Amino acid sequence: MSGITVSWTRAVNSDGDSESGAESVPLDARQLWAQLLQKAENPVPYTPAITRCTILDRFPGGFTREIVRDGRPVFQRIEIDPGQRIVYRQPGDPEVEFITNEVGCDEDGRLALTISVRLAPAATAKAFRESRFLEAADAYFTDALHSAVDEIRATAGHFTILSAVA
Repeated sequence: MSGITVSWTRAVNSDGDSESGAESVPLDARQLWAQLLQKAENPVPYTPAITRCTILDRFPGGFTREIVRDGRPVFQRIEIDPGQRIVYRQPGDPEVEFITNEVGCDEDGRLALTISVRLAPAATAKAFRESRFLEAADAYFTDALHSAVDEIRATAGHFTILSAVA
């Protein structure tokens, strides 16, 4: 059985739906991309489930890293498609083949971040057998997307305020 891909999209610019309720400075696609590159290098502030990240090697178009997610080490090969998407490949992971963070627009045409997850074949089979598996994955990645967007908003506002002061 081949894997399935599931996606979640959220507008990046605040429409009053941030966790803190605070207004943020509007971002453009270039600023969102810069934040996604920061997230790839150091995901800890953006993704609560990740508690550590070590860059292992760099290569043209990306790098490899080891993260600790939910208490377990995960090796990732990061592939960067400049200005558009970052693919986090997870060789050997029994549940996730890869995760993609992509700059785009939501259904209303607003700047958005889309997270797509390609389930590994074993996880796909499990999803068909156990509906709770997909429900848990949906909750996990929905939370991850909201946390990432909230941190992107907060950090973008911080950098904007600092540049205005300087």
